[in-house]
Amino acid sequence: MYVDGRVDAFHARELHYRRGGHDRVAAAHFVVATGGVLRGPALDVGTGKGLVAIELARTGLEVVSVDLDAEEQEVAALLSAEAGVGGLIRLVQCDAAHLSYPDRHFGCIAMMDVLHHLGEPGPVLREMVRVLQDDGVVIIADFDEEGFELVSSIHREDGREHLRSATTVSFAQEELIRAGLQTVIQTAGYLHDVVVLRRPR
Repeated sequence: MYVDGRVDAFHARELHYRRGGHDRVAAAHFVVATGGVLRGPALDVGTGKGLVAIELARTGLEVVSVDLDAEEQEVAALLSAEAGVGGLIRLVQCDAAHLSYPDRHFGCIAMMDVLHHLGEPGPVLREMVRVLQDDGVVIIADFDEEGFELVSSIHREDGREHLRSATTVSFAQEELIRAGLQTVIQTAGYLHDVVVLRRPR
C-alpha cells in the first residue's frame, strides 16, 4: 500500500506542477524527441522517477537507467510498469561516475535535470563519453531560469529548498566538445535548455 501511495503521490505532484505551468511528462518527451532517431541500447543517467527512461523505452529501445537512489528507482519501476514499458528498462543502482559497462556500449545517452545536482560533473561526463558508441548521441537537458524559479517556488511551498550547483548545460556542452563530441542541436522548450551532441564515426 505504501508503494501504491508513492505512485499516487507522484501523480498528485504532477498535477501540482501542471497547474503551475510545467508538464514534466511532456518535457521528458520533448527532450527525448529532440534527439531524433535514436539507436540503442540507451543509457539514462539519473533515473529519478524514470520519466526519461520511459520516453526512451516508448521509442522501442532497451534502456539502462542508473541512479544512486534506490527508493526513487522503486517508484520508477512502478511508473514504467504503469506505462507498459517496464520490460524494456533495467534500473541499476550505481554511481554514474563509475559505470560497469564497456567502452562504446551505448547508442544514445540522456541526462535530464541532473546537472544542477552535480558539484563535480567531470567524472560523470567522462564516463558518458567513454561508453558512447561511434556516431552515438548524448542528450543533455536541464531547467532554464524560468524552470528553476518554478521548481524552487514549489519546493518553498513544501518548506524545502531546491539546491542548485553551478553546473549548467553550456558547461557540460563545452566539456563534451573538448572530449571530441560535436553539437548537432541546441534548443529550448518546456522550461528546459537542451543540447544534443554526436560522437563522430
